[in-house]
Amino acid sequence: MLTVNWTNPYAGAAGRWLRGNLHTHTHPASGCGTEAPARVLARYEDAGYDFLALSDHLAMVEPPATRLALIPGIEWNSDRGEHAGVYAADPAFPRRAIALRDQAELLAAHAETDGLLVMNHPNWQLTPHYRREALLAKPHYDGLEIYNGVIERLQGYAISTDKWDYLLANGRRVLGFASDDSHVPGDIALGWLMVRSRDETPAGLLRALQAGHFYCSTGVAISDVGRDGNRVTVASPDAQAISLIADGGRRLARVTGGAMTASFDDVTVSYLRFELYGRGAAMAWTQPFFRE
Repeated sequence: MLTVNWTNPYAGAAGRWLRGNLHTHTHPASGCGTEAPARVLARYEDAGYDFLALSDHLAMVEPPATRLALIPGIEWNSDRGEHAGVYAADPAFPRRAIALRDQAELLAAHAETDGLLVMNHPNWQLTPHYRREALLAKPHYDGLEIYNGVIERLQGYAISTDKWDYLLANGRRVLGFASDDSHVPGDIALGWLMVRSRDETPAGLLRALQAGHFYCSTGVAISDVGRDGNRVTVASPDAQAISLIADGGRRLARVTGGAMTASFDDVTVSYLRFELYGRGAAMAWTQPFFRE
């Protein structure tokens, strides 16, 4: 279950920044990946990742030996085209979720677990995929993929911050996630999570994710992010510009360079978050800071 301090999701975060991906497909378990789990894990190891979830479609993978911390998970999908990532330190719930065929049933069951449930690629043009109003009406999920790398080569739009901001502005406090949704080698290292955690075990990483101690990236690093009183701050060694985003996706300010500070004292909004832009199309996204 989520343990986010929504006024400052980075409060209490400590340890190293660890790189990972929760949305990963393999062959033959997923029916859509092209390489066996051992080869997929080796590619992520070579890319410098620290943790991973093998989230095949309605199938649990028995992973081979790896240095990566592996969070148990699946990608759940319904006959209507709904997709969600289901993760837990104990693989019992992802295994149970495989047999659930209705998303309302899945969400209700998830509410009774200590896992993490993320709505996947909401801007993929798969009919009838997630309209923002449908996302607002659904209960008991924890996050939304705000960037999904594989959609770069499919119909739709990889970035889904429009739907995230709609939810946040309407009172739904959900975390933003980035992922590769990797199916082929070219899908690896497109979008990832940077999690700050002292406990580098799968269970420890999951707790850090549930607490919101992470940011999303497609190539921009964040060295510092947090809140002091009503002031929120972010710093990056390689950002070329930073935007301050508020209710409903409004851009309140933009600065050139790698640091930005803003204050709730200066604006009448319910939340603030940062978007960072680097070289080329590289970006990073913080979690939102709510006024109260």
